[in-house]
Amino acid sequence: MAELMFGLGQTKKKKESEAKVRNTKAHLKDVTITETVETNVRANQHGREKDEKATRTQTKENLRDVTITDTVERDVRNQQHTRDKEWKETGKQQKQSNTSFDMARALFN
Repeated sequence: MAELMFGLGQTKKKKESEAKVRNTKAHLKDVTITETVETNVRANQHGREKDEKATRTQTKENLRDVTITDTVERDVRNQQHTRDKEWKETGKQQKQSNTSFDMARALFN
């Protein structure tokens, strides 16, 4: 008998909470949310992102007309490359001259 009463009590509570939910939904149906802090923040973020994207696009379009002819960095890199090539070539020549070196002749000359 106690179990039956407990079950009825639970059913009654469940029905009351469902009625409250339905009542709340019915009243909130007429509510219109016009502005919140979150919507303002999101609108600002969206506006900033849109402006930044437009700036990037415009910059890319403007840079299409730019022609790079000479830069200091390129000159330095070319000098370094040339120096490295010469150093390698000198090393190869030194290696070849060392392989044809005859110690016996070097001692008596």
